[in-house]
Amino acid sequence: MEIKQASLGDLADVLFLLRDCITDMNTNGLKQWNSAYPGTEIMKNDVEKGTLYIFTDLGIAKGMINLSDEIPDEYKEINWKGKSDKILYINRFAVNPIWKNTDIAEQLMAFAEKYAKENKFSGIRLDVLDSYPVDNSFFTSKEYDFAGEFHSSFQKIPYSCYEKNL
Repeated sequence: MEIKQASLGDLADVLFLLRDCITDMNTNGLKQWNSAYPGTEIMKNDVEKGTLYIFTDLGIAKGMINLSDEIPDEYKEINWKGKSDKILYINRFAVNPIWKNTDIAEQLMAFAEKYAKENKFSGIRLDVLDSYPVDNSFFTSKEYDFAGEFHSSFQKIPYSCYEKNL
């Protein structure tokens, strides 16, 4: 098993992973992602920018995480409390539902924190849809601090933002 930067050759695997995650979310009443977001173009853009990393095992993409220094527009309204000189933003973080009860999420987060430290980021920021209590508790257990909430134009439920200083 390895975590590696996704290439265009991995795009089909990434899209299959994404489809499985969307199906599972929607089956469980969670409507954060759908067939339009994040779509093929967004995922291809992440790969081309070199910001998408995938967790593979025996050639199967089991998880993914996008690590970027680009601040999402929605984050500009949050009153962040931590350092803000060089921030790593995590989004499109997912584990295939077949392997959701494994330590893949833990390994992806450990990878993200190691990546942030090695690249001299002062902190990490991310958001989680409020209706995902498991995700919210996962990040607080990793010592991420709640920083605020925002609403998106396509979602009635607010997103909780978390940050961690390094």
